Amino acid sequence: MHMAAVGLSASLLGAATRSRAAEPIVVLSHQGVRSWTTSYLGMDALTLELTEGEQARRTDDARGGRPAYAVVPGAFQDGVIEVDLAADLNDRASAAAAAAVGLVFRLDDDARFEAIQLRMEDGALSHPPPPAQRRLKAVRYVSHPGLPLEGARDDAPGVHERSAFIGPARWHRLRLDIVGRRLVAGVDGQHVLSVDDLRLDRAGRVALWVGDGTRGQFANLSIVPAGARR
Repeated sequence: MHMAAVGLSASLLGAATRSRAAEPIVVLSHQGVRSWTTSYLGMDALTLELTEGEQARRTDDARGGRPAYAVVPGAFQDGVIEVDLAADLNDRASAAAAAAVGLVFRLDDDARFEAIQLRMEDGALSHPPPPAQRRLKAVRYVSHPGLPLEGARDDAPGVHERSAFIGPARWHRLRLDIVGRRLVAGVDGQHVLSVDDLRLDRAGRVALWVGDGTRGQFANLSIVPAGARR
């Protein structure tokens, strides 16, 4: 059964919760990022940001460099992924940086993956408020390499991205309900984005993603494949 009980509806996203006894997030491998543990806004967290080399590549290459992420244990195709995340701009941020963090899923050995990204500086809780056009891009679905960031904007404006009540320097709970080619994303218990045309309907890894000029924080990661007990 493919998560029939979940139903992938906004009403079943559930309230935003925090793990009572959070376990440290284990990282299996790094791609263009470095990580360390810290305490951020009262929560033990794994901090992630681009390596100096990868950040320089982003600055020098108009194409934006390569995908950067930290792979965590476990295989995943369908099910539920949840994580607390937060982000701030660091001192290497470019003008286009948006304090962006997110979750990668269905990652394969050829670095093909799908992801949901939260662009904190583009959120409705950012101060000062971003321009209206940027607020509509606060939550974004990406499939690499088939649907990159620019493609998501140009090929189907508004289909793979939405506004959200998010902002930098604060914790948010991201939940992804995934089955087949359908995804529902929720932030802090509120539905923010539905995607009906996921590109990669097969098992892969899960990873933590961080964008240009961003210091991302991750905690309370939960990966529950379809059919597994919580």
